[in-house]
Amino acid sequence: MFVDEVNIRLKAGDGGNGCMSFRRVAHNPKGGPDGGNGGRGGDIILVCDPNTTDFTDYKFKPHATAANGVPGKGSDMDGANGPSLKLKMPPGTVVIDEETGETVLELIEYNKEYVLLKGGKGGLGNTTFKSSVNQAPRQYTPGIPGEEGTFKLVLKSIADVGLVGFPNAGKSTLISLLTGASPKTASYPFTTLQPTVAVVEYPETYERLTMADIPGLIEGAHENRGLGHRFLRHIERCHLLLLLIDMAGTDGRDPVEDYKQLMEELRLYDETMLDKPRLIVANKMDEPASPENLARFKKKVRRKVHELSCLSDNGLPELKELLRKHVLKGKK
Repeated sequence: MFVDEVNIRLKAGDGGNGCMSFRRVAHNPKGGPDGGNGGRGGDIILVCDPNTTDFTDYKFKPHATAANGVPGKGSDMDGANGPSLKLKMPPGTVVIDEETGETVLELIEYNKEYVLLKGGKGGLGNTTFKSSVNQAPRQYTPGIPGEEGTFKLVLKSIADVGLVGFPNAGKSTLISLLTGASPKTASYPFTTLQPTVAVVEYPETYERLTMADIPGLIEGAHENRGLGHRFLRHIERCHLLLLLIDMAGTDGRDPVEDYKQLMEELRLYDETMLDKPRLIVANKMDEPASPENLARFKKKVRRKVHELSCLSDNGLPELKELLRKHVLKGKK
């Protein structure tokens, strides 16, 4: 199960109540006030955890509450603060306030902690109100409730390369060859039902980049059709888009139309997608119809195309180097 969207209800801890108490000891019958202050309630803290991949834990446990502060006690004993509750979130998490619809947080930096809800302050004990004109105060204050709210968590995967294409274009096969990942591959569409983020290694230079395999799009994906509608957001943060085109024309598809439709779906979802660097890869070049289709594709599209055959591995080492050139060198 892959859960990339969930609603949760969170509440920070309440502050502990202040204490009203008077010292009663032998030989000191009028010892005065000694009520301590209440402790602060625990915060709700979100941690950007690189080892967390989705929101499965929160789907089955959508409510969480931090510990309350401990009430104050006599003998001037302040209550302990409630420990904060830290919730691990996958990198790329967007936190949206359900009530206002506003984005509250975006978790991008690994291992960074974000305070989402603050715990309530502890109440004041009656010792605090002691003065020269009020030597036996009976005032004390209750703890302040902690902040609470209902939030929608949305995951936008963080990857260097977003692998985009229509069903059966060969995305899962390509990512398995480049990264060693093992997504499901078969000769029917929609074998990929969830985004896969894997690592491309460059042992000779001790470098690596991440690649996200997005479930196959169809025409109208931006309008909630097919599987791709909810996964388009996973390529928003990619540095490079790799458009994989089935050059063999499998199932009667036209490579030129496939490319145009992919670009249109990206534009309709978010026009800024077209500003991202993109690499066009013509796959299945081992098929008989591919050379003719490629020639027509180049004439119509007029963009540089990298030729590839996942079946024979032809063009694979060159593609891997192209990715390094476009992504890793661009970061330096």
